[in-house]
Amino acid sequence: VLTDSESALNGIVEQRGGATNDETSCYFVVKSAETTDIEDGLACGPVLFVDGDAGQPYLTFPLEASTGDGDAQLTVAPEPQAPEPAALANPDLLLRPDGGTPPEGNGGLAVPEPPRAEAGTFTAVPGEGLELDATPATARIGSPTMSISVTAIAEASRYGQGDDARRPAEGEKFVAFELVSGAGETGPIAEFSVAVQADDDDPTPLPDGTDLSGGPSTLAISVPEDTGDVSLVVTEGSIVQRLSLITGEPDPGNIALWQRANRNQIVGFSQGLTIRESAPGFITADFPTTLSVSEVGLSYFQGPDNLTPSAPTQAFLVLDTVVDIDGQLGLLPPPFWTLTLPDGTVIPAGDFRPEPDLIGIFFEVPASFSAGTLTFGGVGPNDGVTFDTLGLVSVPLAIPEG
Repeated sequence: VLTDSESALNGIVEQRGGATNDETSCYFVVKSAETTDIEDGLACGPVLFVDGDAGQPYLTFPLEASTGDGDAQLTVAPEPQAPEPAALANPDLLLRPDGGTPPEGNGGLAVPEPPRAEAGTFTAVPGEGLELDATPATARIGSPTMSISVTAIAEASRYGQGDDARRPAEGEKFVAFELVSGAGETGPIAEFSVAVQADDDDPTPLPDGTDLSGGPSTLAISVPEDTGDVSLVVTEGSIVQRLSLITGEPDPGNIALWQRANRNQIVGFSQGLTIRESAPGFITADFPTTLSVSEVGLSYFQGPDNLTPSAPTQAFLVLDTVVDIDGQLGLLPPPFWTLTLPDGTVIPAGDFRPEPDLIGIFFEVPASFSAGTLTFGGVGPNDGVTFDTLGLVSVPLAIPEG
């Protein structure tokens, strides 16, 4: 029976990465010092497992007695009563037929380190026990399918608890990180993928079963110790964006606007003016006019043709505006609009509508745009008629940074 229990113990120790020593044995437990009657369990130890308590080093394997013909036969269960060892109630009650006695305490055993993971392991891990560092709000990659924020990062010495704990393979290190998904950006949806890339190696897709839509996902990837950088790579169609899982910094080539939270201003501006219209063969006339600017917003894709700025560091400032000329609602073309930045730079307007009878006013600005002055007015043609605003109207604009 003792041999069977010790064999079972060795198998469990090997399976769970436990620790034993030369004094590890199994023992009968007598019920008291005054009797030779034994308890219905064998005490086996000392034995310790990952994250165990060094002061609790014994497993108990249940004993069963057969009731067949002849002498009673004892058999031992293949599994202990509880998976974690416990302290001995009274070491003096342990008994072996060969007279062996248990060592003092745990016999000098140390709690074992977690087993090493396979080289290149990339897996979902429990967040408990990981000491991750929070990243700034800019640790975000936007994309039409979904946005992904890296909310925490760390170089971890291990992950998991108990039997599930692992440390890096020899010569490697763990890079651990937490991902949170959010709503997608406005733009054309295309083939979408998320991967992790170590230095110049080929990107590795996220582990099977990773569900970014189901809440925070904590992952760890094992990479060589001399790896310089590990990046999250988000690809949507031809747009490839990266973010360092070492520093939390987005790549300079990412679409900068999609790292911003503040992109709109409710302007609520309205001002009356007079517009003079003239055309050959017609009487020149003045018309009461109202310029209304209800809102401005920053976008990367714009219009039915999905126009994009000249660089990922740029964005479009789009106006929600209308010009009411004597009850006729519409807009005047781009030459009547300019935007002046605080440094004095004057930006001409563009029209994102391809239809000849529609106008959509926008300005290409730095994605960090936070203030400027919209100017409306001037003299120019529109559908064969010359319009003169008889002055200029200025509208201050301000979008909070960040």
